[in-house]
Amino acid sequence: MLPIASAKDSLRKEMTARRRHLFSQKPGAGEIIAQIALSHGLTKTDDIISVYWPINSELDCRPLIKALWQIGRRIALPTSSEENNLMVFRRFSSDTALVPGLFGTLQPPESAITVEPNVLFLPVLAFDASGRRLGYGGGFYDRSLAKLRKNKFVKAYGLAFSEQERERVPTDALDQPLDGILTELGFRKFDYS
Repeated sequence: MLPIASAKDSLRKEMTARRRHLFSQKPGAGEIIAQIALSHGLTKTDDIISVYWPINSELDCRPLIKALWQIGRRIALPTSSEENNLMVFRRFSSDTALVPGLFGTLQPPESAITVEPNVLFLPVLAFDASGRRLGYGGGFYDRSLAKLRKNKFVKAYGLAFSEQERERVPTDALDQPLDGILTELGFRKFDYS
């Protein structure tokens, strides 16, 4: 195994256990982060915003989804396909019936309208002060974000517990940086340009 891949796998194991513990210790973090996101004006009226439906110990972003709906924002959820390893983003409203997807996720059905978001809120296993993000290792977000960024100006914000920060997250050429991170302690913007 390559050194970067080995370092990522090791960090994934450590941070999955850490996030599970943090999830049980900070049940209100999702509400706090929703308020932080709104107070920093990270979305605009005409944005299409991708948010994930949480699984396992991912930070609960359902309060953020509700808050964005309350101010009239258009929401999408990612859907995954093993065929091309890219995400397809589908419109999501309060009356959308979610269906099972890959990896135990819930997602809008194929009949939901496909959109291209320009703001993404995504789950994080670990992050560092330079905006590097460690995910699950499938590369779905990185490939999808790279494709979106080729076509238009797109912002990606990680949602995490503050203790998920590491001194350095190992990355390779495919990894896409975050524009910012939201934790229960606040918002931090990254400048990687």
